[in-house]
Amino acid sequence: MVLQISGGRVIANMHEVMVKLQENRATLQAQVDDISILSAAKMLVVSGGSVNWSISLETEENVHALSEATGIAARP
Repeated sequence: MVLQISGGRVIANMHEVMVKLQENRATLQAQVDDISILSAAKMLVVSGGSVNWSISLETEENVHALSEATGIAARP
């Protein structure tokens, strides 16, 4: 599943999520075990080991689609 966000795109499946940022050509990747989805803030939050990052999903539709694609329930 591919979601468009203002800075690039989010590519997700049941095992991992990749965020490809267009402006600086960076790619962020995380396994689903390290991911949280925050519905109120519309954020994808990753915390695994010593690496932490987050990115705005921008819309409720993107939050719902990412939740469905990964099987991760969005937290309020």
